[in-house]
Amino acid sequence: MHFLYFVIKQGVNMNNGKRTFWLLIMVWIMFKYGATNLSCNYSLNLKNQLVAHCDNRGFITVPRNLIKNIKVLDLSHNLITVIKNNTFINYTKMDILILNSNNISEVHEYGFEGLRYLRILRMENNAINISKLPTRVFRPLENLIVLEIGRNEEQWMVHESFVYPDKVFSNLKSLQNLSIDLFDRPEFGNGFKSLQTLAVLNFRRCYMRFGKLSNETFRNFSPKLRELYITRCHHFFHIDKGILRYFPELNILDLSHSYIHLYQALNILYPYQNKNMSVINFHHISDKSISNDKFPYSVIITKELMRYLSSICIEALDLSATGIVDDELYSLFSFQYPGCFKTFIISANRLPSTTLERYMQYVVFLTRATNLKTFDMSYLPAQYLKPLFLDVYHPGKFIGSHNQEKQHIFHQSFHITIKLPPSIEFVRFTHMTVVSASVYFTCKNATLRYFDISFSIFEQYPNVSNECGKELIYLDVSGLSSTIMFQSISFPKLTTLKMTHASIDRSIIEGRQWMLGHAPKLKNVDLSFNNLWTLSDTTLFNDKNMTHFNLSNNFFRRVPRTVSKLRHLESLDLSNNLITSIDYTIRKWLDEIIVPNQNLSLNLNNNALVCSCDTVDFLLWLTKTKVYFVNGNNYTCTMSNNSQANLIEVTKDINKYFADCQATTWLRIGIVLVSCTFGASIPFSVLYYYRWKLILFLFRKFRRAVERGLYVNYEYDVYISYEERSISWIKNHLLPKAEKEWGLKTFVHDRDLIPGELTSDSKALSIHQSRHVIFIITERFCEYEWGSFEIERAKYEKYTQNLMKIIVILQNVHVNDVPEQLVDISNDVIFIKWDEHETEISENQTRWFKLKTLLFLN
Repeated sequence: MHFLYFVIKQGVNMNNGKRTFWLLIMVWIMFKYGATNLSCNYSLNLKNQLVAHCDNRGFITVPRNLIKNIKVLDLSHNLITVIKNNTFINYTKMDILILNSNNISEVHEYGFEGLRYLRILRMENNAINISKLPTRVFRPLENLIVLEIGRNEEQWMVHESFVYPDKVFSNLKSLQNLSIDLFDRPEFGNGFKSLQTLAVLNFRRCYMRFGKLSNETFRNFSPKLRELYITRCHHFFHIDKGILRYFPELNILDLSHSYIHLYQALNILYPYQNKNMSVINFHHISDKSISNDKFPYSVIITKELMRYLSSICIEALDLSATGIVDDELYSLFSFQYPGCFKTFIISANRLPSTTLERYMQYVVFLTRATNLKTFDMSYLPAQYLKPLFLDVYHPGKFIGSHNQEKQHIFHQSFHITIKLPPSIEFVRFTHMTVVSASVYFTCKNATLRYFDISFSIFEQYPNVSNECGKELIYLDVSGLSSTIMFQSISFPKLTTLKMTHASIDRSIIEGRQWMLGHAPKLKNVDLSFNNLWTLSDTTLFNDKNMTHFNLSNNFFRRVPRTVSKLRHLESLDLSNNLITSIDYTIRKWLDEIIVPNQNLSLNLNNNALVCSCDTVDFLLWLTKTKVYFVNGNNYTCTMSNNSQANLIEVTKDINKYFADCQATTWLRIGIVLVSCTFGASIPFSVLYYYRWKLILFLFRKFRRAVERGLYVNYEYDVYISYEERSISWIKNHLLPKAEKEWGLKTFVHDRDLIPGELTSDSKALSIHQSRHVIFIITERFCEYEWGSFEIERAKYEKYTQNLMKIIVILQNVHVNDVPEQLVDISNDVIFIKWDEHETEISENQTRWFKLKTLLFLN
């Protein structure tokens, strides 16, 4: 290609005579090499071998006129259907041939003629029927060491054994790695004995349905086999105990996603007692689709089941998702050679963890597994410390932790110290319920780099020694309260922190102090799903290091300005918030931090973007900025008529959508001038007559302006909580005063709840949007089913400084009868005692004046 380009360039720069000469040379080159080779690219790989990249070019046959000395030919993802005789006769020096993902269904007898030095042949994802391959098709490939011919056509042999063409494969005497499909009732003939150097046998696709793998299935394979992969067999089949006896040197056994059941898998390991193995992968070999008396889905581990596995020296063992629900003491973790382990995975089972004896099994194992680098024991089932039960004699009552006769399903709480192995690097305990114990993790050496205890439940927050944090790079504490998270531990090398669902909205100050003081090198921080609506303007993280910041799924109404201090940011995720636009300060910062060698991606997906005259500057900026918007083509915005429009389409024709914005601006100015003139002409006497109402009106306007500056937008002035016997007093007395006379907007659930929405969500949102909450407490308020919920939501809004006052009106009740939830926060609650004779509006103006003052003054 480069030579042809040089020829064309030389011809253009010469006179007519010489141009004709160069043109003839160009035509000769095209004739010699053919037009097809122009569709392939050439490069040199790391071994300095010439590679022809002919993949995904639409070829229907193998091009014959490529450069002859190519070492690697990639023809994958084309439309080739037949490999004809002598197809590759011109490429005798080829080392690697890739024919994956074509439509090859036929290979002629001399299809690979001339490829004597070929070492790797890949022919997966085609339509080849291996039983119809010519006997001598692989004979020229005397030096082939890797053959991948799996993921091909399924062979339908109903109720018959599938006999693999052993004579076809017998020609591959140098083969070391074979990838084929596993068909039902397989039979491997004597020809496979010729593959004496075979070390890896990988069944790429599994069609086992009705047959089984018997003791004689693999008898003709080389005893030097080191790796065996039988994966993704999604139909249960039987395996005889002696299936692996022909592979005494087996080092890797992978049965993952093959539903053969853990009982069978453990039983076939008997040839490897007191031997070394690198990997045993039994991930998800038991499935809900397989459950009968002999092979139940719920597996109980016994010493007898573990007799073979426990005697093997294993480097990596995966027992995740195998259906284990229980284990005999000193069975599952009682390995004879725990020092061999480097990786141990047992997640997604249903192991109980309720007694000290259970915990001590894990502790002893971790203590003895001195070379362990990776340990994953996650996704254990939820267990509950104080459950409630229905009383069989009185179904309307509950018994349990709130009853005098407490019922416990756990033993007394205890403390456990887990000494992580000195070589440990990866520890994961995510979604693990351990309510009955307090845990203390210690590290002998500072090797731990990845630590995940997200969404786990502990009776007490786990303590971690300082040594464990010295080399830590990744920490995930999602789902755990940030108020008590590792307050005294330093993580000098921590770069990634995940704190989703961590209640940061309640402890942003504590979080800021911890992040700055203990993790100075953070680069990637995820604070999504934390109900955040604002961030402090002070520095949250080290400005010089932060590159990725995830604030998605919160309640931000605007991009927090504190992020503008992060000068090296590469990714900012603000999706699923309430952002309507981006202000000038943030837009300027975004443009400034983009440098030639640094791109910035911004995710604003699923926000409340607005396209109006007020946001025209933001829309114009979108057409000029170099910021990359994730999924930007699908952003929508709300137009002034409340319709939805595609944001990109709006920015393409801003003049069309906002042509009247300038006229509207002058119209607004005119209206303001006329209003001011009219206001100035009002007689002073009228102003004086309404002076108090005017002062009150201005005060309310000023207060709302201040609230907008704090990003607070109240929908209601007062949320009224009451039980049904107070409806008459509210309707006849309180509402006329508050709404008609005082001009307040109140929320009364019997009137204002929107049908069809969840009551809890509507009440929580209404309290969040209210400036004050009034609780009308009567002697039967405790019977009000939503009372406790409304009190808790009011307390939450009060402590987040969103709610200004909680006012409690006591009607014919004593202070001692007030709900305990309100008594607990009595310092933050204002009580007004309203006796029976004071319930009429005209009876006692002092009470009404006090209530009015509380509602209008902050």
